[in-house]
Amino acid sequence: MGFLTPALLGGVALVAVPIALHLIMRRQAKELTFPALRFVQQRRSANRRRMRLRHWLLLALRCLLIAAMSAALARPTLKGSGLKGKEGAPLAISLVLDNSLRMQYVHQNRSRLQQATERALELVEKLPEDAKVAVCDLGRAANGFAPDLSAAQSRLRNLRTAADARPLAHVVEEAVRLAAEHEQRRQEVFVFTDMAASAWSEEALQGIAQALAESPDVRIYVVDCGVQAPKNSSLGELELRRSVLRVGETLHLEAVVASNLQDNAPLVELMLQDEDGRLQKRDQRIAGLDDRGTARVAFDVADLSLGVHQGALQLATTDPLSVDNTRYFTVEVRPPARILLAAARPDDAVFVQTALSAAPGGESAQYQCEVKTFEALGDAPLDDYQAVMLLDPVALADDVWTRLRDYAAGGGGVGIFLGHNAAGQLDAFNADAPQRLLPGPLKRISRDSTYLRPRRLDHPALAGLRRYAEDIPWQACEVFQYWTLGENEKASESYVVASYANDDAAIIERRSARGRVLVATTPFSDPLIVEGRQPWNTLPAAPWPFLAICDNLVGYLAQDADTRLDYRAGETARIRLASAQQISSYVVRMPDGQADTRVATGDEELAVSTTDVLGNYRLTAGGRAQRLDRGFSVNVPAELSDLSRLSSETLAAALPKQRVRLSDDLEEVEKYVHIGRSGRELYPWMIGLVTLIWTAEHVLANRFYRNAMRE
Repeated sequence: MGFLTPALLGGVALVAVPIALHLIMRRQAKELTFPALRFVQQRRSANRRRMRLRHWLLLALRCLLIAAMSAALARPTLKGSGLKGKEGAPLAISLVLDNSLRMQYVHQNRSRLQQATERALELVEKLPEDAKVAVCDLGRAANGFAPDLSAAQSRLRNLRTAADARPLAHVVEEAVRLAAEHEQRRQEVFVFTDMAASAWSEEALQGIAQALAESPDVRIYVVDCGVQAPKNSSLGELELRRSVLRVGETLHLEAVVASNLQDNAPLVELMLQDEDGRLQKRDQRIAGLDDRGTARVAFDVADLSLGVHQGALQLATTDPLSVDNTRYFTVEVRPPARILLAAARPDDAVFVQTALSAAPGGESAQYQCEVKTFEALGDAPLDDYQAVMLLDPVALADDVWTRLRDYAAGGGGVGIFLGHNAAGQLDAFNADAPQRLLPGPLKRISRDSTYLRPRRLDHPALAGLRRYAEDIPWQACEVFQYWTLGENEKASESYVVASYANDDAAIIERRSARGRVLVATTPFSDPLIVEGRQPWNTLPAAPWPFLAICDNLVGYLAQDADTRLDYRAGETARIRLASAQQISSYVVRMPDGQADTRVATGDEELAVSTTDVLGNYRLTAGGRAQRLDRGFSVNVPAELSDLSRLSSETLAAALPKQRVRLSDDLEEVEKYVHIGRSGRELYPWMIGLVTLIWTAEHVLANRFYRNAMRE
C-alpha cells in the first residue's frame, strides 16, 4: 500500500472536530416535576440509553467520513503489475515486433507495422525511467537490452519489414529468455503482431509454453495490431515444368490466384526482362475465380534463345497486401544434352533412344543421343557427355568401371539398367571395381511378377511426375524379373528412389562426389518378344509412363532436374559450376540494380547468402567473354498470403492463462504500465466508500434530530 499524496493524510486529524462538537453540544436533560410514577422513570432511562447509542453511532460515522475523505484525497495505491509478478520491482521488458512482410498490410492508410511500432512507442514513453527495454524483431537476432529508453525508441522508429523474417515463435522464445535474465525485476514480454494463424502454429505455441515453463517469472502480453476481416488477392508459388530448358522447348508456368476482394476476375500479367533488364509485358490472362475464390492460370512462352531468362507473374490489381502480388522466376535455356547410350548391340538402345528423342508436343529434341557398344566404351570421351547410360550391361573391364566412377565423381551422371546380361556373371559384377559404383552386390534374379509403383515422387529423379501422379497407369508397367541386391558396406551412400508394388527396390541412387549414379534392377531395353527366354518387363509397351520416366531419369542424371533457381528470402542460393569452369571472382547484380563483386570460395559452386531482397538476381563473370552468366530468383513463401487469424480462445487454451494476456487496443496496455509504475489506484473505490458513509450519516442524522425534537 502506498499514497500518491501522503501529505493529505494529515486531514485525518480533523476527526477531532466532530468529537469536540458532540461533547460541547451534548443535549442536557430537562428537569420536570412529575408524579412519582414508576412507568415514566423506566421510559426515561430507556430513552437516555437509546439517545446515547445514536450519539455514538453518528459520531463514529462523522469521524469515519472525515478519515475516508482524507485517505481518498491522498490517492492510495496497491503496488504491483497488471500481471502477477514481483511486486514493487522495476521492469525488464522485451518488446517483440512482428516485422514480417505480412505486416505491410495497409488498413486506413497505415500498415500493420506502423500500427505496431506506434503502439510500442506509446508503451515505451509511459515506462518509468528505471525500466529496461529490449527490442526484438524477426529480421535479426536480439541485441540485448537498450542502454536507455531513448535508444529503444530509436530502434523502434528505424524498424522495417524483413523479407528474411525468422519465425515469430522463435523470437518470442528468445524474448522470454532475455527477460528472464533479470531475476530481480518484473519480467514482461510484449508481442505486437497481426495475430495471423500461420505464425502461431500448434508447434510454435508448444515452444512458447515450454519457454514460459523454463522462466516462471516471465509474463506475456500480446497486443493485436491486425484487422478483423483482412482482404487480399495473391499469387501462389510458381510451378515451372522445368527450370532448365533445351533449345526449342516451351517455357510453361502455372500459378494459383486467390482473392476475397469484390473483383472476381483478377488480371494476371506475364513479364519478361529485356536486354536492359527491364520487365516488359509478354502476355496476360483473366483469372475467373471459382466459388472458393481461387483460379489457376497458365502461360506458355516459346522460342526462347540460349542463355538465362528472367521474368515475373504479377497481378494488375491493387489490394491491402501487395507483396504477394508478384512472383519472380528464372530459367536457363541450354543446348540439347549429349547422352551416351551403351548397349551390347545398337538395336538394344532403340527404346530408350526413341523415348529421349521424342520431345513433348512435337518440339525439337532435348537430348542428342549417341549409341556405342560396350566394347567401344573404354575409348569413349566421357567428359563430352552429360550422362552415360549402360543398358543391360555385361561384365566390363575394371578400368572401364574405374573410368565411369571417376566420371561420376567429376560431375557426370551414370545410369545402370541391369538385365539378363548380368546373369551368370555375379562374380564379375560383385568385384571391387564395379562395387565402387553399384549400390550393392547382385544376389539373385527375382521372378516375382509385379509392376513399377513408386510410393513417393518427391525425389528429384521423379519429381516431374508428381503433377500426373493420379493419371499414370502404373499397373501397365509390368515387371516379371528383376535383380535383388545385397547390402553394401557403404549402405549409407544408397537411397531407394522407386520401388515395385511388392516394395522391392526398383531404382536406387548411390551418392557420388559431384555427379550421381542411378541403378535400375530391371532393364529399360529388353524386347517384348525374345526367343528362348521370357522378357523381363513390359515397360516400353506403356509409352506414356515410359517416355516420362526416361525423360525424368535422364534429366536428373544430366543435372537438369534438380537445378534449383528459385529460393526464399534469406536462403543461401547455390549455383553449381561446370566441371571445367574456373571462376575466381564474379559480380552479383541485385534486384534493386546494385552490383557487388564477390570472390569465389570453391570450385564446385557459387554461394550467395545475401538474398533478403525479393526479385531476380544475376551472376556474371568474364566481361564480354561471359565465362559466367547465371541467375536465380527470390520469392516470398506461400504461407505469407494466409491472413486467417488465430482466435483468442486458441491462444488462451495453448498457453498458461495466468501468465498471458491478449489485448486488441492500447488502453489495457497503458493501464498495465500505469499500474506497474505507480501501483493500482484505489481512489475510485475510496470515493465510493466516502459517498456511502456520507449518505448513511445524512440519513441517520435526519432521523436522529427529527426524533429528538419530538421528544
